[in-house]
Amino acid sequence: MDHDFVDVVWDHLHERIGEDLRSVVQYDAGSSAVTFRPDVREQYEQDERQQILDDAIVQQLSFSDQGSVFKTGDLKSFVRVFEDAWVLTWREPSNVKAGFLISIERDGETATMEDVEYCIQYLDEEIEPQL
Repeated sequence: MDHDFVDVVWDHLHERIGEDLRSVVQYDAGSSAVTFRPDVREQYEQDERQQILDDAIVQQLSFSDQGSVFKTGDLKSFVRVFEDAWVLTWREPSNVKAGFLISIERDGETATMEDVEYCIQYLDEEIEPQL
């Protein structure tokens, strides 16, 4: 994984979302590149971070056929809503075990669900063509 690429994504999203952006992770089955807001990094040990990525991959694999079940097109991402954060998982179109995980503070200073939608659009339009 290219950490510089993740920093570019972080910088772009941070311009819109500000300090409510918690983390940006690019991952595949064997590696990852991560940029964390400093206070978020302190909350997680390395094995906990890996567990989160493993869970994201498992969810992607289990949801891979959901587009045909719901007849709404291909499943490209999913959002989990927690008490303190939205966690967006976006799947690379060519690799069901790879993608981005973006965490945004809920009820923070500025971020809204529109910002989550913006992240999906940004990944679809700006990042997908580069992969």
